[in-house]
Amino acid sequence: MAELSNRGKQWLDFSNLVLKHIENYTVPQYNDYPDDYVEEWSPEECVLSMGKYLKRFKKNSRKNNDKLDMLKVAHFSQLTHDKLDNNTDV
Repeated sequence: MAELSNRGKQWLDFSNLVLKHIENYTVPQYNDYPDDYVEEWSPEECVLSMGKYLKRFKKNSRKNNDKLDMLKVAHFSQLTHDKLDNNTDV
Protein backbone atom coordinates (compact mmCIF):
# COMPACT_ATOMS: atom_id res chain seq x y z
CA MET A 1 0.00 0.00 0.00
CA ALA A 2 1.30 3.45 -0.89
CA GLU A 3 2.04 5.92 1.85
CA LEU A 4 -1.02 7.91 2.86
CA SER A 5 -1.37 11.54 1.92
CA ASN A 6 -1.48 14.12 4.69
CA ARG A 7 -5.23 14.49 4.08
CA GLY A 8 -5.61 10.73 4.40
CA LYS A 9 -3.75 10.80 7.71
CA GLN A 10 -5.95 13.66 8.93
CA TRP A 11 -9.05 11.65 7.98
CA LEU A 12 -7.80 8.62 9.91
CA ASP A 13 -7.18 10.77 13.00
CA PHE A 14 -10.68 12.24 12.71
CA SER A 15 -12.33 8.89 12.04
CA ASN A 16 -10.67 7.49 15.18
CA LEU A 17 -12.26 10.33 17.17
CA VAL A 18 -15.66 9.49 15.65
CA LEU A 19 -15.13 5.82 16.57
CA LYS A 20 -14.31 6.75 20.18
CA HIS A 21 -17.44 8.93 20.30
CA ILE A 22 -19.58 6.05 19.02
CA GLU A 23 -18.09 3.47 21.40
CA ASN A 24 -17.88 5.66 24.53
CA TYR A 25 -20.99 7.84 24.18
CA THR A 26 -23.47 6.79 21.52
CA VAL A 27 -23.66 3.03 22.08
CA PRO A 28 -23.77 3.21 25.91
CA GLN A 29 -26.48 5.86 25.78
CA TYR A 30 -28.61 4.72 22.84
CA ASN A 31 -27.72 1.01 22.36
CA ASP A 32 -26.09 -0.61 19.37
CA TYR A 33 -27.24 -1.64 15.89
CA PRO A 34 -29.77 -3.10 15.28
CA ASP A 35 -31.36 -2.15 18.60
CA ASP A 36 -30.68 1.60 18.59
CA TYR A 37 -33.52 3.99 17.92
CA VAL A 38 -31.94 5.49 14.78
CA GLU A 39 -32.34 2.15 13.05
CA GLU A 40 -35.94 3.13 12.34
CA TRP A 41 -34.96 6.54 10.96
CA SER A 42 -35.03 7.38 7.27
CA PRO A 43 -32.01 8.86 5.51
CA GLU A 44 -33.86 12.20 5.56
CA GLU A 45 -34.21 12.09 9.35
CA CYS A 46 -30.47 11.50 9.68
CA VAL A 47 -29.78 14.50 7.43
CA LEU A 48 -32.13 16.62 9.57
CA SER A 49 -30.10 15.64 12.64
CA MET A 50 -26.91 16.72 10.89
CA GLY A 51 -28.59 20.05 10.19
CA LYS A 52 -29.40 20.47 13.88
CA TYR A 53 -25.73 20.26 14.80
CA LEU A 54 -24.56 22.34 11.85
CA LYS A 55 -27.02 25.14 12.66
CA ARG A 56 -25.64 25.58 16.15
CA PHE A 57 -22.02 25.87 14.96
CA LYS A 58 -20.29 28.71 16.86
CA LYS A 59 -23.48 29.31 18.87
CA ASN A 60 -22.73 26.98 21.77
CA SER A 61 -21.59 28.25 25.12
CA ARG A 62 -19.99 24.95 26.19
CA LYS A 63 -16.28 24.68 25.49
CA ASN A 64 -15.32 22.33 22.63
CA ASN A 65 -18.97 21.63 21.79
CA ASP A 66 -18.37 22.52 18.14
CA LYS A 67 -15.77 19.78 17.84
CA LEU A 68 -18.11 17.25 19.47
CA ASP A 69 -20.92 18.35 17.16
CA MET A 70 -18.71 17.71 14.12
CA LEU A 71 -18.16 14.13 15.35
CA LYS A 72 -21.94 13.76 15.56
CA VAL A 73 -22.36 15.15 12.04
CA ALA A 74 -19.83 12.64 10.73
CA HIS A 75 -21.63 9.79 12.46
CA PHE A 76 -25.02 10.86 11.09
CA SER A 77 -23.41 11.16 7.66
CA GLN A 78 -22.24 7.54 7.92
CA LEU A 79 -25.71 6.44 9.05
CA THR A 80 -27.27 8.28 6.11
CA HIS A 81 -24.79 6.68 3.72
CA ASP A 82 -25.62 3.20 5.03
CA LYS A 83 -29.37 3.83 4.92
CA LEU A 84 -29.12 4.99 1.30
CA ASP A 85 -27.58 1.62 0.47
CA ASN A 86 -30.58 -0.13 2.08
CA ASN A 87 -33.31 2.28 0.97
CA THR A 88 -35.49 0.79 -1.74
CA ASP A 89 -37.22 4.15 -2.35
CA VAL A 90 -34.08 5.68 -3.86
